[in-house]
Amino acid sequence: MDKKQKTLNETTVKLRKLAFFPPFIILIVFVTVSIWNQETFLGIINTINNWIIGNLGWAASVLALVIVIVLVWAAFSDFGKVRIGGKDAKPELSTFHWFTIVLCTTMAAGILFWGPGEPIAPFLYPPTELYDIEAKSPQAMKFAMETMFLHWTVVPYAIYTLPSIVFAFMYYNAKKPFSIASEVSPLLGERVYRKKWMQVIDAITLFSISCGMAGSVAQAFMNISGGISNLIGIPSNAKLWLIVGIVLGVTVVCSAISGIQRGLKMLSNVNVIGFGIFLLFLLVMSNASFLFNLSTESLGGFAGTFIERILITGKSVGSQWPQWWTTFYWFSWMSWAPTSGAFMGQIAKGRTVKEMISMYVVVCATISGLWMVIVSGTALWVNHAGLADLTSAYEVGVENVPYAMLSGLSGGTMVIPLFVILIFLSTVTACDSNAIVMAGISTNGISPDSPESPKWLKIVWTAIAMGVGYVMIASVGVDGVKIIANFGGMFAALIIAAAAGSLIVLIKRHKKYDITE
Repeated sequence: MDKKQKTLNETTVKLRKLAFFPPFIILIVFVTVSIWNQETFLGIINTINNWIIGNLGWAASVLALVIVIVLVWAAFSDFGKVRIGGKDAKPELSTFHWFTIVLCTTMAAGILFWGPGEPIAPFLYPPTELYDIEAKSPQAMKFAMETMFLHWTVVPYAIYTLPSIVFAFMYYNAKKPFSIASEVSPLLGERVYRKKWMQVIDAITLFSISCGMAGSVAQAFMNISGGISNLIGIPSNAKLWLIVGIVLGVTVVCSAISGIQRGLKMLSNVNVIGFGIFLLFLLVMSNASFLFNLSTESLGGFAGTFIERILITGKSVGSQWPQWWTTFYWFSWMSWAPTSGAFMGQIAKGRTVKEMISMYVVVCATISGLWMVIVSGTALWVNHAGLADLTSAYEVGVENVPYAMLSGLSGGTMVIPLFVILIFLSTVTACDSNAIVMAGISTNGISPDSPESPKWLKIVWTAIAMGVGYVMIASVGVDGVKIIANFGGMFAALIIAAAAGSLIVLIKRHKKYDITE
């Protein structure tokens, strides 16, 4: 975009007040109440969270399975051959840059926070009431790896991909507005483009993704602070989290206002190189035979129990384990999905629907699975071999696990700075893409020819997400990450369900909407 075009865009876009102010005010009140009366704040959020996971977990599980089924249908249907932007449309990003941006904006800091730490949780505290697995046993180790595959491969990428396909087709092929309403309009009809309806849908989305971003940055605050504490010995506490949050927020804003083609592309390329170096180090310094044998065995268990595990709620035996882990993940992915879907759809111009599914679900989910094989497998091996006590590190705080793992490997302490940098860059990349989309759906005037939104809106939404994330971990700790994700996911699930229905409509009648043919 040249300077003249950018200036024109800044002057023509207008704030959509109904979309912007309700979520903005709710989140400001959220932060204010937490500061004013923490006891009241904790009582309210815990009551709401317990209701969500106790009453709506089943719906999130069913929806996750439906999404996977609908995407498989789409890939093998005639709709899978449709090119985003029309049959003559050309991609604006190379396949490599498309891959790196998508991988980094979806994997984010979560794989760095939970990749080493999460498998220790089911190893140390398996749901014995559900599967009769003894803590710290070989069966618990296998169950831990199966859980990593469930939470971090096919299902999350399917949840991201479904709305991205609907948005891309409706935005580029049907020439509909840059609005989350475009993700649901095939099912709900043209009424969703009425001014108030469209803004209500976008307001729900802005609240959801603010919660999703808050949960992600909260993980990053803790993880980066844990690394700093490990390197220079200062305590990882609320004060350090605040400093890290300010630095992260400034960096996100600087990247977001530089646009997709500059800051985001550069950060993603650097990130992928860093990921590769980190994985290679772990593969060489750990026990590759152990990793691949355990993962192969666990992959069989994951595939064989996929439907059972994706749908389990724990209600029959009174277990809350699926609610605090699997349900948390489904809601967490859903809280990101409407805006991540819009972003992933926006950069998919020139690709076919089948290519989108192949890149997003097959390639990216495979890379995420490989990450868990090496990173989660290394954590389990380090603990199993007695090189470091990761169970004790987990008891102190999940953010301590990756550093204990690295300290147990030969030369691992030298890699800790790289790990901290990767967390930082991954968080910036993920928040960058969402800040761009959030600012976009807060305004009128965004179009394929004028895709950049006002800089001040990117700053506002970044600050809100950072503030809420800090409040949750400062008040509740790591469980605050799960609580805020559940809040956002509950509302986002309504949009994702409508997007699933919309994709079914497009599979059957996409020619009705495609005005590029």
